Amino acid sequence: MLFRALLTVLLAITLSACSSLTPEPEPITDTDISWEDHLARLQTIEAWEVTGKAGIRDSKTRHSASLAWQQQAEFFNIELTGPLGQGGARITGSPRGIEILAAGEAPIYSNAPEALMEERLGWRFPLNDLPFWMKGQPAPGSEYTPVFDTNRLKSLQQNNWQINYLRYTSRDGIPLPGKIVLNQGNLRITLIAKEWQIGAR
Repeated sequence: MLFRALLTVLLAITLSACSSLTPEPEPITDTDISWEDHLARLQTIEAWEVTGKAGIRDSKTRHSASLAWQQQAEFFNIELTGPLGQGGARITGSPRGIEILAAGEAPIYSNAPEALMEERLGWRFPLNDLPFWMKGQPAPGSEYTPVFDTNRLKSLQQNNWQINYLRYTSRDGIPLPGKIVLNQGNLRITLIAKEWQIGAR
C-alpha cells in the first residue's frame, strides 16, 4: 500500500545503503580533539540540513526515497521523493505534532507522532532522539553506552536502539556522520548523508 510505504520511509527518516551515494568528504583534520570538546561543538549546532536518500528494511518490507531534511532546533521539514520521482511526501512539525502530506493521500495531522507510528506501523520510533543521533551525539536525558573511535562515536546503545556510525564526513571542519545504521529487532535503518549544511539558510 502506497500510504504505508511512504509513511514508513517518512517517519523512519532512513536510507538504504547504496555505493553511488558515497559523498566526497572534506578531509577530517581534528582527530586529536577530545570527545568532550567534539560533543560540546555538536551541541551548539541547532540548525542544519541533510540531503541524501532514505530507506527502511524489516523482515517483510523494504522502501527507499530521496531525502531533504531541514532541522531548526526541534522543528523540522522533511521532503521525500520515491524512485524515479514517484510518490513525493513531506512532513513538517516537531516531536509535539506533525503534518504529513503524501502524494495521492489526504493530509494527516497528529499531536502524538510516536503514537501515530505505532498505530500505522506497529513500532514506535524515537522521534525525539533521532536529530541528536543524526549529528553523532547521544540524545540527552537518558542513559547510553558508547564506543569511541578517534574521539567520535563508533557505536551507541540508547533507548533500546543500537546505532552504528560506519563513516564520517566533514562540514566546516566538523566531523559529521556520513553513514549510520540503526537496529532494533528485525528493523534495520541505514542513513547515508550525501551533503551536510550547518546553519539556517
